[in-house]
Amino acid sequence: MNIVILNTNSFGGNYEYSRCLAKAYLVNKDVESCLVLIPENAAQEEDHLFKKVLISDHSPIKNKLFKKLYFLFRSVLNPIRTYQYLKKVPSSLVIFNDFEQISSFIWVPLFRKLKNKHHFTVILHDPDRDEYVPIKALSIYTMKRVMSIMNSALYHEVLPDREYYNRDIPKIKIPHGIYFHESFDKECLARLQSQKGDNFLIGILGNIREEKNYELVIDALTQVKKVKLLIAGNASSSKVSIEKYKQQINRLELEDRVIWLQKFMSDDEFQAAIKSCDVVLLYYKSTFTSQSGVLNLIAPHKKWIIVSDVPSALRETVKTFGLGSIVPLSLAALVSELNMMGKEERAGYEKAWMNYMNYASWDNHVQIVLDALKQKRI
Repeated sequence: MNIVILNTNSFGGNYEYSRCLAKAYLVNKDVESCLVLIPENAAQEEDHLFKKVLISDHSPIKNKLFKKLYFLFRSVLNPIRTYQYLKKVPSSLVIFNDFEQISSFIWVPLFRKLKNKHHFTVILHDPDRDEYVPIKALSIYTMKRVMSIMNSALYHEVLPDREYYNRDIPKIKIPHGIYFHESFDKECLARLQSQKGDNFLIGILGNIREEKNYELVIDALTQVKKVKLLIAGNASSSKVSIEKYKQQINRLELEDRVIWLQKFMSDDEFQAAIKSCDVVLLYYKSTFTSQSGVLNLIAPHKKWIIVSDVPSALRETVKTFGLGSIVPLSLAALVSELNMMGKEERAGYEKAWMNYMNYASWDNHVQIVLDALKQKRI
């Protein structure tokens, strides 16, 4: 079995996902080869895992208009380069871990020519892409085009009922995979622990995005005692206004209750941030339907987590394995939960994390996919 994984970014969550997934495929006895197709500017050390086929995902000119034009250029050229590569390699399981959705009407007819040679499957990390492209109708159309060439699809726990997923192809539920990172930034951890003092520290970690519910959590701080909030991460895009959160904190006079680690964190700094927290909040708004990559970074630390009671792969995972509290999406409910911290019984939750990690291993992910292929379920 030959495996090709497509990953259009040179960094970030999907890049790390591809790297870990490729390593797991390579050690499986049924796999002969596995390569991840990545941009030429990606900084990588494991040469046996990667093939630099795609053009750089960093615009050579930092002008806003040029960056947009360069993005469109990449979205057309990268699929052509991928097609040329796939023409040359042996029959493979081609895994679309990431893809150029906006240009799918151009590249899908091209890839259709390869369907007799390769098996195409897509990992639906974000299972609700209605707003992935700015124009909803265009997003639906382009996603339909993507799905039209897939032989199968892989998803994490929950797949919403959307017209672009209604195509009659096998859909297999897979675990996400656990991220292990043993080292951490000792100076960063010491600094955060000093700022925490004898308070409970709750954390919202990772890229700062609207759907993480910062405003509601900040409001909740006014109604709880001995609790501090750590916000660690950088804005996910230029559309995110961190200033409005800081203004809210100042208005409510909570400056001494909120710890900021506002930057693109190194792996070691992220580990320090997790270690410093007593509880990690994955308290997303109702627009969030996915699994959370942060969950799988937290797992080795076995931290208690609070998730919102909204339909998502994340909620189903936490509910199935008993990894934390599932709290209704309201200020009163969140305040009630925060006031219980340190008082509620949490017996057995470390064992629950171990059970989850056994299920969510990369090896289990790979075996589920390969078994489905053997049994011709995909």
